[in-house]
Amino acid sequence: MYSTSYLLLQATIAVAIGDALGVPVQFSDRQTLLKNPITQMTGYGDFNVPKGTWSDDTSLTLATLASLSNGFNLNDMMMRYRQWYDFGDYTPFGESFDIGETTKNAIERYKHGVPPEKCGGDQEYDNGNGTLMRVMPLAFYLLSQFPTYKFNQQVAKICEQFSSLTHRHPRSIIATAVLVNVTTTVILSPNKYAMLKSIREVLDYYENIPVFNEEIKYFDQMDNPTHYRKQSAEVQSSGYIIDTLNSVFWCLMNSEKYVSAVKKAVNLGNDADTIASITSMLGSLLYAPVSFPPEWIEPLRGRIHINWNVAMALQTPYF
Repeated sequence: MYSTSYLLLQATIAVAIGDALGVPVQFSDRQTLLKNPITQMTGYGDFNVPKGTWSDDTSLTLATLASLSNGFNLNDMMMRYRQWYDFGDYTPFGESFDIGETTKNAIERYKHGVPPEKCGGDQEYDNGNGTLMRVMPLAFYLLSQFPTYKFNQQVAKICEQFSSLTHRHPRSIIATAVLVNVTTTVILSPNKYAMLKSIREVLDYYENIPVFNEEIKYFDQMDNPTHYRKQSAEVQSSGYIIDTLNSVFWCLMNSEKYVSAVKKAVNLGNDADTIASITSMLGSLLYAPVSFPPEWIEPLRGRIHINWNVAMALQTPYF
């Protein structure tokens, strides 16, 4: 295992790279990208921002990292999400954009006095991927706090509280726990098959809890080898939380290198920024050490913000 300082910085930059690659083509369809695939940073597109600009995926990751640098405090975390939403903190240019509806509604509830653990949407239509995009710092935090990390009731409770800030439906809570456990696993054991095993660990845990057991069927293909033999045309790359996880894991299982996994992710189209961001993050850990292509890293905006937040986190006992 590489040092925490190396992996945390690499993973945070990887979040931003995948995010920035996907932002200009976030709503592009698969056929368009097949004809003109994304291989380097581009600019403008639907959000009219310069190339290398990252969006909510990276901003929420940085806000989470900054909050966890002071310990696990739900009020502090929601306050930082509000600062991003209202004032453009944790952004390259001081302005937030591309906020998901469920996350936006959760922040609005918090502003009106709702306790942070009750702010998240809990309806069927609230199962977007907004909770997944900010997971990475939590995995590193858990490893620092539990040196003999194992997915158990204590870890599950933290994942539930974390997800419930914005996404409180049982399906989103399970999905958050899956990605947390996968991320910790690839930090400790960068192996694709350990990654698949870690998915099943979480599903087995929730299978015996009544409020969650009806949701398990939505996740079954994630550790099924048949899913990973699908052609790209069969992979759904929407912002629905299940589609996002299926897309990310498909890209990783069908690639042997970091760069190829990220290219697959961004060129799936649709919710390209979040799928590429999570794939890039996990790929950077799975294939560590990685060398980011110059044409990806050099145009990346806001690197000083990324470096500063990581440096501050590493000076605390929480990372």
